[in-house]
Amino acid sequence: MASAASFSYAAALTSTVRNKFRLMTWNIAGLDHEPDELRECTLAQCEEVKMYSPDVVYLQEVTPSTCGLLRSTLQDYKMIPATEGRYFTAILLKNSSVQHLSGSIETFLGSKQGRQLQTVRAKCADAELTLMCSHLESQGKSAGERVRQLKTVFERIAEASSNSAVIFGGDLNLRDKEVTKAGGLPNGVFDIWSLCGEPPDAEFTWDPTQNDKLEFPFKMTAKCRFDRLYLKQGTTSGLKVVPERFMLVGKKRLPVCETFPSDHWGIVCDFKVEETK
Repeated sequence: MASAASFSYAAALTSTVRNKFRLMTWNIAGLDHEPDELRECTLAQCEEVKMYSPDVVYLQEVTPSTCGLLRSTLQDYKMIPATEGRYFTAILLKNSSVQHLSGSIETFLGSKQGRQLQTVRAKCADAELTLMCSHLESQGKSAGERVRQLKTVFERIAEASSNSAVIFGGDLNLRDKEVTKAGGLPNGVFDIWSLCGEPPDAEFTWDPTQNDKLEFPFKMTAKCRFDRLYLKQGTTSGLKVVPERFMLVGKKRLPVCETFPSDHWGIVCDFKVEETK
């Protein structure tokens, strides 16, 4: 993995080169922590955002208490929370590089966990983007509802403006077989990890064999690609959004609570915007 110094340079480059942008998605695990530990974890997550300097951030498991801390610490961003419930998603847009156009929230009617699809329309690097963030239904027993939610998202992606590239992602809790049950990826929708060559060191975003944030009464051997990003190009804009690099972040152990900021690794993806030929 490259050094923090090289990432700092890359982060600065992303913000200054007109045809490039960076997106981060991360389940920040804002539930069920002691207040002091939660504060340390949230501040560490903010430091990761500052270090990688993404133009767009998708967050899951934001809570009312962490929302205020995120907003006050990340003042270079416009923070758009989905709701004001016990926990929710939020999309952050860098003030200096992203223009916010509009947004909407759709609640999944069958959800027992208050899950929603958050959509923000924005413009970045001269490209119009439809940014979709969600935290799909959790746990294996909720597979049926999760598949229904994924189908709904695929429908919304199909309905998006043809002038806009769509980037959908978050903690989707997906297993590959569930994507198949949803009918597979629709035409024109691509898994960004696959587009980036399926880097093996960026495959498993939830890996208790390496991340001991959560305690289990038995040895965990499962490793899962719960967190994902999907891309659909706009067809009439004359531009295409090309993913260039896909990496995992949040792997630095915290000094006080001696654990990781979240039980999920975050994803950072770099994009360039090109004219279609």
